[in-house]
Amino acid sequence: MARLQKWVETIDMYLFECGLESDEWRKVIVIYSSVLLTFVVSLYAVLSGRTKKWIAYTLVSSFLVAVFGWEIWMNFGLIDGQHVTVRRTDALNCAIPYQINWLTNSIVDTGVVWLGIILVNKYYNHLALPFEKFVWPAFLILFIWYMGQNIWVEMILYHNQIGSDARISWGPMMPLGPWFNPTLFNFGEREATLQAQSVWFIGTFLFYYLAIFYYRRFQGK
Repeated sequence: MARLQKWVETIDMYLFECGLESDEWRKVIVIYSSVLLTFVVSLYAVLSGRTKKWIAYTLVSSFLVAVFGWEIWMNFGLIDGQHVTVRRTDALNCAIPYQINWLTNSIVDTGVVWLGIILVNKYYNHLALPFEKFVWPAFLILFIWYMGQNIWVEMILYHNQIGSDARISWGPMMPLGPWFNPTLFNFGEREATLQAQSVWFIGTFLFYYLAIFYYRRFQGK
């Protein structure tokens, strides 16, 4: 515990040297808090033996999907996109270096997937039905949660990094890339675009498929 506290204090001192504005502080706190929460809950679940194998495999697979499906491409602007350092201020580049930005985002994405599974489990009172086969109510719970949080991310949290005039690289989960990226809807100066939203639209189907696949493979264990 003492080591963890010392590590947190070191991070705090480092962040204060980046010259973050108040809005940037909020973004950094949300990202690092989400990463820490996902890590702590995962560690607790593993050490306590409460993690079922099918959930663990689903989350590991979801992490890999996030990394190679969009985060790496967006981070480095691999195909006709802007590098993340171009889309952020110097202060944010200092607080969340591009070398780990793709990793922190992918961890948060995995936490989002996990919470979706938890919501479905709660709704069905931990019955096997929603993961033994595709059922629309379970899918709709995942869809509302995944798309809802992604709209918030694009329009609020990462507005200047994903929305606005930012040019995002093509990626496997963003098949139309920056070449066809119409605005789906907007709220004031904030907008939700096809490219950014396609990630979790496609992802909802894929992550639900992975959950069903591993649930069946390990027979719910």
